Amino acid sequence: MCFSASVSFTAAATLSILGIATLRQTPSKQELLLSLFPVLFAIQQGFEGWVWLSLKSDAFLWINESATYGFLLFATALWLVLSPMAIYCLEKPSIKRKFILTIAGLGFLFGSYLFGFSIIHGVDPQVFSGHILYDLQFLPFYEFIKYFYLFIIVTPFFLSSQNWLRYFGLIISISFLLAQAFYFITFVSVWCFFAGILSGSLYFRFRYYYSEV
Repeated sequence: MCFSASVSFTAAATLSILGIATLRQTPSKQELLLSLFPVLFAIQQGFEGWVWLSLKSDAFLWINESATYGFLLFATALWLVLSPMAIYCLEKPSIKRKFILTIAGLGFLFGSYLFGFSIIHGVDPQVFSGHILYDLQFLPFYEFIKYFYLFIIVTPFFLSSQNWLRYFGLIISISFLLAQAFYFITFVSVWCFFAGILSGSLYFRFRYYYSEV
């Protein structure tokens, strides 16, 4: 994922397998979007694998821009909508559900701003200390943006009616803080690594839950 091309592609393949297996165990339409997360992270990490190849070999330089913005499309925009919507789909009609939908709308606007700004400014990934650096510090109030991003991602999890999703939101928050504390420079790539690992764990959650029902 954030360590080398081979790790990225291996992770993408593993998440694809887990994702397909998760989808086969998902009995309701309400859970479909959440169960898609491993497959979506597999696509994102596949993009990062191509970023690695483009940085390591001139033969793959032609794909650098497409792979970079493919990865950033997920990192800066799609997850800001998909995460709230996944929880929204699981909730019964209520004021809380409407609030989660509002957060998803906010995520759409915020993600459009982040991704659009990234395209306009341009992002040139680099290898830094064994990880890929996507330097987004050109964004105004960059540090605030990271925490606001976290707010949009995890708040719907904390509002969920299901206990395990609230715990999942807590683990996502901890992974954010770990990436922020120990991989500050390469935060974007490393947190996506952590998030991808967490998405793979959804397979075991669905398998355990439905084997007990």
